[in-house]
Amino acid sequence: MNLIPNLKKSFEKHASKNALCINDVFYTYKAFSEQILKIRKLIQTEISSKEKFIGLITNDDIQTYASIFALWFENKAYIPINPSAPMQRNKEVLNSTGASYILNSNIDAFNDEAFSVLPTHNIGYNSYKIKEGEINQNGIAYILFTSGSTGKPKGIPITLKNVDSLIYALTYDGEYILNDSDRCLQMYDLTFDASLTAFLPAFLSGACSYTVPPGSMKYFHIFKLLQKYELTVLKMVPSIIHYLRPYFSEIYATSVRYCIFGGGKLYEDIVKEWLKCIPNSKLYNHYGPTECTVCSTYHTYSNTLGKSHNGVISIGKPLKGFNHLIIDDKNNIIESGDEGELCLSGPQVTLGYWKNDTLNSASFFTKEVNGILEQFYKTGDICYEDSEGYLMYIERKDFQVKIRGFRVELGEIEFHSKKVITKNNLSIIDINNSNGNNEIALVIEGKAFDIKELQNHLQSVLPNYMVPTKYFFLDNFPHNTNGKLDRKALRNLIKTD
Repeated sequence: MNLIPNLKKSFEKHASKNALCINDVFYTYKAFSEQILKIRKLIQTEISSKEKFIGLITNDDIQTYASIFALWFENKAYIPINPSAPMQRNKEVLNSTGASYILNSNIDAFNDEAFSVLPTHNIGYNSYKIKEGEINQNGIAYILFTSGSTGKPKGIPITLKNVDSLIYALTYDGEYILNDSDRCLQMYDLTFDASLTAFLPAFLSGACSYTVPPGSMKYFHIFKLLQKYELTVLKMVPSIIHYLRPYFSEIYATSVRYCIFGGGKLYEDIVKEWLKCIPNSKLYNHYGPTECTVCSTYHTYSNTLGKSHNGVISIGKPLKGFNHLIIDDKNNIIESGDEGELCLSGPQVTLGYWKNDTLNSASFFTKEVNGILEQFYKTGDICYEDSEGYLMYIERKDFQVKIRGFRVELGEIEFHSKKVITKNNLSIIDINNSNGNNEIALVIEGKAFDIKELQNHLQSVLPNYMVPTKYFFLDNFPHNTNGKLDRKALRNLIKTD
């Protein structure tokens, strides 16, 4: 696979076909290519070739999508910035990469004098002649920042080679092949790396991507897109079908060919119901940490053929190119059938966290496999491998959880909460709501008091998906025999509170 040349070929080959549908407005590949050329001209004119990291405000419009490819074609990486996230957090992310420039299609969404903000929404060049250069496959494609336990987001650089390997692996076995008549759901915010597996396969095949506007009721918008446009490819976080469940009786989408889930536990009971809504579709459960470029393993599931453990569908087997190990707490490889931490190596694995040697030492290790020394990433996920080589997901090893598909370090929320709550013990836990989805609860030890100051502070420093939605007070926290907080008992107390 050679990602950049193949993208260019696809844009040219499918010029007259629709590339994007945004708020019911269609844009052809020709219009998309023209936007890319305009933004490339802007980059060549306004930004030095030495500047490699460029902030990108993730608006839901053609200019923002075009900016991703314009930056790649110019050997630059994008740093996705959500305009609704707190400014302090966004500036931390940009400053950590040394980014001086920001591309923004909506100047009202982000405007800060500390950065050179270049508008992309109304570029009026008469000539689109640009200088072509050689693409550096080892160059960084993007740096995604996820939650960090120290209170600061941690950067994960992903190269074009990593992305190229991802696309190659997704299509290697021939199970998942799109065509230029497919209509593909793109429900993700562009700060979520799963968006790449929604729009890249579509653009490479000449298909049309249908986006979901930020701030909308995602599940309801997806329901409308599915009904109105008869989508053929769905890629979603598992929580979506929990919200769609009341509408299952109204959904009979025979047009759907592929349905892919990723970004959280996928429960078998609701999937069995959902498959009745999409009778002609193959269903896949994708798994993969951001450090391994979106997707590392997958499982093809059907009502007659599928694996699960305690009601959670298997994460399957590794994609082409991955090696995997399961280790114990002392980093010893354990036998098949025993539970341990899943570790992954391969061409999709990042070279390491951005400027964080301490975290790199804790998260990566080298191991010889078939005579070759490989770098493995410790996923933090507890799994076991069954007798047929399928990986079964058990739980997280640490205090990370998935909220609406985003990976969240509970320690980061605790860090910021303690800036306000200084005299009481507190704990951050994830709980299941009535829809079966994860949400964040903040539990404070002691008598109840007004938490408005705490809520305001957390809303000012954290993205909205990280702000707790439930708050509880308990007279005393439960502890185990070692004197440590018993989180399982704490969850049970919350359920009965």
